[in-house]
Amino acid sequence: MAANFSDKVLATAPLMMLVDRIRVIRDYQITKEYPDGRGGVYFELIHSISFSSWGENISLHMAPYNDTQTLIEIKSECSLPTQLIDWGKNKKNVTTIMSYLLAGVMVNRF
Repeated sequence: MAANFSDKVLATAPLMMLVDRIRVIRDYQITKEYPDGRGGVYFELIHSISFSSWGENISLHMAPYNDTQTLIEIKSECSLPTQLIDWGKNKKNVTTIMSYLLAGVMVNRF
């Protein structure tokens, strides 16, 4: 299993506001966007190969918790399944995406 990092938060923001934000994120490529069948949405993103990594696959799930809150689950995993050490790239990806997505939004951590 490849090295990975994940996070889960409850954001005080409507789902569609967060969906609109993630659709225009820079430095990451959205490869898939599809509904979860329960009113939420899945995004699959990639961060390309660099000098410090073979790239990462990022999965992001956002689902409505109530009218004003959204549950966000994110996981970044090395593209190369045999890569056991990620040198902090997965945590950096999760932190960068969450910071961008949640700028100005109240958050409850699990």
